[in-house]
Amino acid sequence: MKLAYFLASCALVYLVAAIPVGPGGGGILRSTLAFVLVILGARAFRGPDEDNSPRAWWRMTARVPAGLVLGALCAFVAIFSAVGYVGLTASTLAHKDVVDLPALLINAVLAAILSYLYFGSSRRIVLQRRAEILAAAMKGR
Repeated sequence: MKLAYFLASCALVYLVAAIPVGPGGGGILRSTLAFVLVILGARAFRGPDEDNSPRAWWRMTARVPAGLVLGALCAFVAIFSAVGYVGLTASTLAHKDVVDLPALLINAVLAAILSYLYFGSSRRIVLQRRAEILAAAMKGR
C-alpha cells in the first residue's frame, strides 16, 4: 500500500508539472504538492506497533531510525535547493532569463520544514520511550 501511494504521488507531482502556470509556477506547484503528499502519507500510514487511534500531531514515523533517515534526506534536499538558489541568484545578475528562483526557495523552505518535522518526531519518540521506562521503573519500586 505504501509503494502504491508513493508511486501515485510521484505520478501526480509530475502530472502537475505539465500544467501551464507561467514561468516558475510549475516548480512551486510541484514542491507544494509534494509537501502536502508527504504530510498526508505520514498521517495515513502507521507502524505495526501503532493502534488506530489518532496519531499525535508531531508524529511522522513509527520508529526513530526512519525519522532520522527521512529527516536527513529532506535536509539534503533543502541544502541543495538553497545552494541552487544562491547560485542562480548570483547568475541572474548576468542573465535575466532565470525564472526558477522562487521555486528553489519554496522547495528549500518546505524541505527544511519536513526535515525539522522528521527529526522532531524521532526526538519525541525517544523522549516518550524514556518517560515510559522511567514511569515503569518508578511504579515497580
